[in-house]
Amino acid sequence: MIHCACLVIEENDKLLLVRVRDNSHYYFAGGKIEPGESPQAALHREIHEELGTAIAADSVQHLMTVDGPALDSHDTVTLYCFTGRLLDTPTPMAEITALDWIAIADRHRMAPAVQRFCESRYDAA
Repeated sequence: MIHCACLVIEENDKLLLVRVRDNSHYYFAGGKIEPGESPQAALHREIHEELGTAIAADSVQHLMTVDGPALDSHDTVTLYCFTGRLLDTPTPMAEITALDWIAIADRHRMAPAVQRFCESRYDAA
């Protein structure tokens, strides 16, 4: 089981997603929670490392937690999904090679766990 903290930013029926090392699938910005680290601490650390900005501390709210298959392994990933307001314009850094607004309807472009998030959030109504 892989545990990740991630940032969900929604706007105009699109999600702000990232690609890693030119992978063909998009993910939420964020990453693995280190041993002894809280999901919120991991979120702040990962957003700084991946997007070169910070999240306004007073804006962070837990949105939901979802489990889904990891893209490139037989593992399951747990996504601790948070909303929050970025303090600056995000810039792809570290292993992030692209940052794009992806339509919620374009789920085939998303990693399986992100697809599972969309099913839980948008199809449950």
